[in-house]
Amino acid sequence: MQLSVWKSWFHKKRHSSVADSMYTVDKGPAMPDEIREVIQQFFRTYNHFKGARSLQTDTFIKEVFYATKQDPKDQRTVEEMEAYIQHKNVLRLRLKSYVIDEYLSLGEKICMVGVTREFSNNHKNRVLYFLIKENDSWKFHHIARSHHGTILDKFQIKEQTGFVVGNDKAALLFLTHSNSLDASTFITGDYVHAEGYLEVEQEPSSHLYYRVVRMNRVH
Repeated sequence: MQLSVWKSWFHKKRHSSVADSMYTVDKGPAMPDEIREVIQQFFRTYNHFKGARSLQTDTFIKEVFYATKQDPKDQRTVEEMEAYIQHKNVLRLRLKSYVIDEYLSLGEKICMVGVTREFSNNHKNRVLYFLIKENDSWKFHHIARSHHGTILDKFQIKEQTGFVVGNDKAALLFLTHSNSLDASTFITGDYVHAEGYLEVEQEPSSHLYYRVVRMNRVH
């Protein structure tokens, strides 16, 4: 999936007086009201993962599970994955606030939303959510994470091009189609900002890898 170079911008936030609740955020980028309502409902239940089950596809739950568990050979049912994530969330930092800073319609039944999240220890990160429309309802389908690093290796696997992005201490594996612009643009040694989601719908393997959403060279 090839998308244009992204630019993020932040919007002012107003604090809520209720403890452990999300900030109220300004309007942000224009988007259909039905999508905004689903996003707001999702984040109202963020700290109680099961509370948002009706807003998530099985694929989304699998991606969150494997990102948390880091064991590609673990083949639990979706319900067991959901229970594991719920248990882990109790022990994790609480989501303190979120800002929607990007929206892109990719078709009648798919869109991408950029969200900057802040947690209870004041740590912030930015992710891309992909929502799809199923049976007239919008659901969270992918979560694409950001990763900065040097391309340590580039290689071919049949019609796929792989990039190992990181440093000598930690690295992630990204894959894209070999006929994509990313495959022909980037080479070993480039310092990049890569965004991608965990591939969980392929046959189980001994490695977790991310499907490239977009990749930009950092100068």
